[in-house]
Amino acid sequence: MAKVILQNVRCSYVFVEKPRKNKDDEGDGKYSIQVIVSKDDPQVKKVKAAIKAAAVDKFGKDVKMGAMKLPLRDGDEERDEGEYNNTLFFNANASRKPGIVNRKNEPADQADIEEYCFSGAIFHVSVDFYAFNFQGRKGVAVGLNNIMLRKKGERMDGTASASDEFKDLADADDDFEDDDDF
Repeated sequence: MAKVILQNVRCSYVFVEKPRKNKDDEGDGKYSIQVIVSKDDPQVKKVKAAIKAAAVDKFGKDVKMGAMKLPLRDGDEERDEGEYNNTLFFNANASRKPGIVNRKNEPADQADIEEYCFSGAIFHVSVDFYAFNFQGRKGVAVGLNNIMLRKKGERMDGTASASDEFKDLADADDDFEDDDDF
């Protein structure tokens, strides 16, 4: 197993507060996050080295990397969305809830989580790369450990926050009489 901490990475499919249950999942579902890294980010070398180290640790130094299922995927080849141009990405999962801290390294409160945990936000992410051999399939997977909330980033899910949608209407004087219906 090889632990890596990635800094200031954009993430999508952020399910870190409640587990995501797929139709194929047995049990309670999993916590997960998709980490997106620019191809020219120097951290890519750490990710590739961790993948190789996990494979070698389990299967030996003569392991054939091309014959295994590997977690790092090419955004230019697999995604049509512009956010994935010139990127690599991988999914990290956990059966237990990851630790979530704010920028001050304090446990994130509900307001922090609601404000910063969305597709497109920027995080520091702690993950473990580990090799597997399950039913004859060999590969490397990624376990999600912890995240640090960093900054909002541009949303990838197409939604706007309530504060953004109504920013031009905040504290606006209006002609409504004080009405008990509101």
